[in-house]
Amino acid sequence: MRSIYIYCDGGFGNRYNAVLSGLVLAEAADLNPIIVWPTNNWCGAAFEDIFEPTAHTVVRRELTTFVAEKDQQHHLMVEDHLRMGVPNQSPVLFPAFAELLAYVRGSDKDVFYYTALVPPCMDAQAVRRQVRALRFRPEILARADDFVREQAGGGEFFGVQIRKTDFGANGADDNNLFDLIGKCPDRRFFVCSDDKGVEERFATLPNVAIHHKRAHVEKLVDGDWTTTTADQSGRVYACNVNRSAVSVIDAIVDLLILSKSKVVKTSNSTFLNAALMIQACGVGA
Repeated sequence: MRSIYIYCDGGFGNRYNAVLSGLVLAEAADLNPIIVWPTNNWCGAAFEDIFEPTAHTVVRRELTTFVAEKDQQHHLMVEDHLRMGVPNQSPVLFPAFAELLAYVRGSDKDVFYYTALVPPCMDAQAVRRQVRALRFRPEILARADDFVREQAGGGEFFGVQIRKTDFGANGADDNNLFDLIGKCPDRRFFVCSDDKGVEERFATLPNVAIHHKRAHVEKLVDGDWTTTTADQSGRVYACNVNRSAVSVIDAIVDLLILSKSKVVKTSNSTFLNAALMIQACGVGA
């Protein structure tokens, strides 16, 4: 039986999209799924730190370890990050799922699969089945439930994510959001951010609840959030982030709280979209 290596890269939102869509593809193409979840500066939390045990094989391998095997695999990825020069197709560009399946079946090699987005051609119901099957650890769910019960008391509240550290100038306009929320004293808001200073500022508003984290994302090297850095696989990005395991888990609590709110769409981050997908599936409800 052929295998599909589902490479989970970047932050949690990107990885969540990769693993969900990879499992959908594995099921449809009758492939053995191997979830590749490295722990690195992008995400210091291991798969088992976040999710309940799964029947699928999970391994921790950095991207560079696949270079030696490049000729043994059929590549389906959004970008050739390591310039391996292998034939490949982007899974998000197939107009129909049947064409995606045909590409996968066009080789007898194992599949290497990477995407940060769920391919639009995938059936939404199939993706939602995987959302429900891939269960978060109960203690993480309980932290989110406890916060909602204590802070919202079962009533309606609005969820606002303010992404700052790795979005640069494309981050949410926190000054405008601060003014808008301050003008709605009769409404309850949950505000979360990857920037500690932003959360501390919004916590001064009487109608805002903050999930106080044990750790926030830190910088990998001295400089700005957009200072150019190299990750463990040697890839260079203008993204100076180092997300510890604790900071990732605390951020996932934020994500689950967001999923129980009336979400205010502040960006197109994969993290925020993951909260909306979880909400649509009623996870932890």
